[in-house]
Amino acid sequence: MGNEIVYKLKHTEIAGLQWLPKHETDVRVLSLHGWLDNAASFTSLSPHLSDFSHVAIDLSGHGLSMHRPEGCFYNLWDHALDVVSILNQCKQSVWLVGHSMGGAVAMLVASIAPDRVRGLVVLDNVGALSGSVDQRVTTLQRSINKMAKHRSGRGTHYSTKEAMVLARMDGFTKLSKQASTYLVDRGAESNNEGVWSWRHDTKLTFPSPFRMDEESVEAFIREIKCPTLVLLAEEGIYKSDREFANNRLAQFPWVKSKWLEGNHHFHLEPESCFSVATEIQRFIDQN
Repeated sequence: MGNEIVYKLKHTEIAGLQWLPKHETDVRVLSLHGWLDNAASFTSLSPHLSDFSHVAIDLSGHGLSMHRPEGCFYNLWDHALDVVSILNQCKQSVWLVGHSMGGAVAMLVASIAPDRVRGLVVLDNVGALSGSVDQRVTTLQRSINKMAKHRSGRGTHYSTKEAMVLARMDGFTKLSKQASTYLVDRGAESNNEGVWSWRHDTKLTFPSPFRMDEESVEAFIREIKCPTLVLLAEEGIYKSDREFANNRLAQFPWVKSKWLEGNHHFHLEPESCFSVATEIQRFIDQN
């Protein structure tokens, strides 16, 4: 496990894990996890990237990072502001590695802060989810109504940590017990009565109040000028929609893509993380 690190920003504090390189290097990697995951998502990957200085952050509302205030949603552009604020504290540009939702955030950052991003690696993602114009009113209405009814402290509770591991294994995307344990170790907490719950902000589960249309997403993709590697999982979220993934990939000015064996968390799963790391290492070395 890496060392704890905290970025103090003007508007929040972002926690993370830092892995120091074996030898002095000028290559810095900043990793962004997926929705409802945390910095431990890169625990399996990081030992194979020991030639680089590597930091994985907990996005706002996740892991050990601060939550957004009551009444605030978790929009992709808010996460992008956090990441750009962190990059502005760095003395040099970095390689951004983003998994799933973190990949969508990383793509936004690469498009709007090109001088801060040396290169981009996106894992099982090809950009933000989009929505059609005719869905805008009902989407916002549903989100506002959900926020108006929100009461903090009403998340799911568990009698044991093991029960949380089993629940996370059978979540939106399936995980092995080892991969689930990594995420639960950082993403769970217990109270004085021994009752376990998730650290993440329950507002993260709210429907997004606004989704860009496809044309807008593609406009951001076309502004990504840095070397870009997109690794997609054979059993991941685009398993049944390769055409959609290929259409998004066609919008990149500079991209290399490859499908690898494994599930949506192929970078975290012990049996597939090495192949993911090998592709990342090779791409960074070549660029």
